[in-house]
Amino acid sequence: MIGSDFWAKYFRDYDKLNLVPSYVELLASICQELRPEPGSLVLDIGSGTGNLALRLEGMGCRVVALDFCRDALQCHRVKHDDCRLVLADLTEGLPFKEDSFDAIASNNVLYTLSAGDQIRAMKEFHRVLKPGGRIALANPRAGWKPLAIYGRGISLSVQAVGPGVTVFRMVRWIAPTIRMFYYNRKLAKENRYHYFEPDEQRRLLTESGFRTISDTRWVYGGQAMLDCAAK
Repeated sequence: MIGSDFWAKYFRDYDKLNLVPSYVELLASICQELRPEPGSLVLDIGSGTGNLALRLEGMGCRVVALDFCRDALQCHRVKHDDCRLVLADLTEGLPFKEDSFDAIASNNVLYTLSAGDQIRAMKEFHRVLKPGGRIALANPRAGWKPLAIYGRGISLSVQAVGPGVTVFRMVRWIAPTIRMFYYNRKLAKENRYHYFEPDEQRRLLTESGFRTISDTRWVYGGQAMLDCAAK
């Protein structure tokens, strides 16, 4: 069973890959779909080491970053000591009053819950979001292929900086990439987790009371679905 020690190791390597172009593109896509107003209060659910939260802050948002992994939050604190961090487990509900946030973002988090916990978590997202607020969710699809993600990253890098620099970067990525493939194989074998089938994330939003306002957008090398909805 995957526990806190696994996630502590996972996030250490995950953060070394935060400059991989396909990952940067994913974060940009989430922000583009969410379209938060400057000054709005945004909840980043499953914030990890803070990459999405920092991008949202760069857009002028006030961000509360929530994660269940203490090591990940500590890494976030090192990047930006003036941040609002909350240690909490999604399976135990959200420690906020209803109608607290202008927007919610969540990247690659819900798939680590069971189908039942996903429903309960989504209802909590609806509870703490203000009426009219927006939510953007990205999660890997069932049967996702890590190689497609890295392939997209290589393609974007070649377009941006050329093949020579890309090869140099790939050499630097080798060790953490190998470890991430190992971690991803373990995640895929975790029976408690539930990966979404096409359109399942969209249906879950609707069943939880959200008004779905966007078609599913396939991101992360076509391996993850991004949906945006409103309360």
